[in-house]
Amino acid sequence: MIKTEKQGLFQLLKIATPFIVITTVYSILVLGLEEYFGDHIYKISGQIGSVFGLAVAFFLGFRMNSAYDRWWEARKIFGELTNNTRSFVTKIYVYCDNIENFKEKENTDLKKQAQKLIELTILYIRQLKNEMHDNFKPTFNEQAYELLNEFKINTENKISNEILVSLTKYIEGTFSSKANIEKGDLMQHINRFYDIQGKAERIKNTPFLMIYSAFTKIIVSFYVVLIPLFIGDIDLGGEESGFEFLAIPIMVIISTAFLTINKLANLYGEPFSENKTSVTIDEICKTIEQNCNEVKAKLK
Repeated sequence: MIKTEKQGLFQLLKIATPFIVITTVYSILVLGLEEYFGDHIYKISGQIGSVFGLAVAFFLGFRMNSAYDRWWEARKIFGELTNNTRSFVTKIYVYCDNIENFKEKENTDLKKQAQKLIELTILYIRQLKNEMHDNFKPTFNEQAYELLNEFKINTENKISNEILVSLTKYIEGTFSSKANIEKGDLMQHINRFYDIQGKAERIKNTPFLMIYSAFTKIIVSFYVVLIPLFIGDIDLGGEESGFEFLAIPIMVIISTAFLTINKLANLYGEPFSENKTSVTIDEICKTIEQNCNEVKAKLK
């Protein structure tokens, strides 16, 4: 997770370093060929390069904005998941403290029921995280298997949906008619879980402008290849001055900037993939679990 500007710079260098190396080698090779075979044998008008570069910059700007919009929407979705889960388990803790809310009032261990509901909610959070990482059939520990069997959850189906169905069935089946307000309140949270999951799946299952991405990559690569033709060498002070080699860092900086922006757009466009710029859903879900366990601890 990028928490400071220093860490952000370090991550940026890790992404840009391969481009720096490649463009440096390419620039040296092209400039060496020019010096060996004669000056300006292939130089193209700089105005063409300026117009072409401006067009490529517009392409990259639109692509980067679209990618960041996807990333920020994904972050808001998991922020909504955090808030909804905290509210849900807190209301379970409060509502299960009143035996009048339940149909079977005799031999009812309210604390135990509340703990199981919170444990099932934690299992849902873990499963949703796994599904965002394409792990639809994870390996459960013994305690999780016992919980899945107790609530009769079919692991052959989509497990996250099955958990929400089980929560819904439990709430509808155990809360009495006198607790319609409490039951309706909890069901609203279940509906929000469905909405959050649907939003997350929409982003994950919708490819990020594949054709436009391929087109942008081709245009950027083509422009980077042509940059030495637009710049050529720099003849300040004459051929013996050595200033022509200043063209190399200029080519490298421009080429690396365009290639890095395109790479960042690709990374931001996949906010749930496990890369340097993805939404840190593992840390978010870990925080949610910790909050749920804190509420669960109050029931002991």
